[in-house]
Amino acid sequence: MSARMKARMNNRSLAASALFALPLLLASCGSVTGSQFSSQASVSGARIDVTIKRVFDKTSGQLKRIESLFVMNQPQVTFITRAGSVGGKIMSAQITVNDESGNRYADTSGQYVQNFGDRLWQGYACKAADGTVNAALDPDTCTFVNKVEYTRQQTFPTANNAGTIQLLTPRIGETATDDCINGPCPANLSMNVTFNIVDDLGRSQTLPVVKAPIPVFRISDTGVEE
Repeated sequence: MSARMKARMNNRSLAASALFALPLLLASCGSVTGSQFSSQASVSGARIDVTIKRVFDKTSGQLKRIESLFVMNQPQVTFITRAGSVGGKIMSAQITVNDESGNRYADTSGQYVQNFGDRLWQGYACKAADGTVNAALDPDTCTFVNKVEYTRQQTFPTANNAGTIQLLTPRIGETATDDCINGPCPANLSMNVTFNIVDDLGRSQTLPVVKAPIPVFRISDTGVEE
């Protein structure tokens, strides 16, 4: 084989190798970084206040009726998303309310699923041309070159969604009120919550919260005659 023939074959081999390597090179240039989801959740501020009025017959002294009222404070939910984490959408919360002994409270009414539907921002913040960080902007609204890694804290409900996040159901308040009427108010109620999330890459994620307290207070328990 002539030297010229060998040179042509070598050139063709090099060209084929280059064509094969080009897609790999392009793929590596477009690879995703910061694909991990890393966030923690906490639940606090739940409370049930119970007011009781017992009405007695002033002649016989017999109990005629019991009037009661309970007020529930829905808890706040706080998420801390680490810098560099992808974001996600909070789809729902699975909740189990437990009594002091760790048993489910209010029978089957103590376990339920509540829709959530809010968004966790990714662990980045937008920055201006001068490098100033604006954490108030959704990082989805700026390009990657204009982002910096940033640990985020988001608390729900906010002014925009107050009333839409109900981790405590009225049935829990009703059961606690009945307990207060018939004896001591339940002590050391708590909730276990599992938040179900779909992250920005379409993966299912869960964030657990264990034993978030639900204190129950007897505001007043009065007797009147009529």
